[in-house]
Amino acid sequence: MKLDVSQAATLLPKSVTTAIGMDVAATLGGLPALVGAVIILTSITGNLTAQWLCRALKITDPIAKGIAIGSASHAIGTAKALEMGQVEGAMSSLAVALAGVVTAFLAPVFVNLLS
Repeated sequence: MKLDVSQAATLLPKSVTTAIGMDVAATLGGLPALVGAVIILTSITGNLTAQWLCRALKITDPIAKGIAIGSASHAIGTAKALEMGQVEGAMSSLAVALAGVVTAFLAPVFVNLLS
């Protein structure tokens, strides 16, 4: 996509919660406010489309639903997963936490590869 390092550092932590993403972006030299807005937009979109997408893609396993929603839609998506069921909510919460930890450790590695 021909992004410079600052732009990549801004978009790299898009798949975690807002608090973690903004801190990671700031640490890497990105724009925390921009990544915060992108994360919130992604979360809201995921919340609004999660149930429909699971039906359309015929995903019936509650564990798969929860992991997919949590890793794609973060905390706002987890609220939708909790509406869908306890297992979905628990797996979604686990996916959000795991994505945050993995991103915090691997984002600096990928930014260094781009430099």
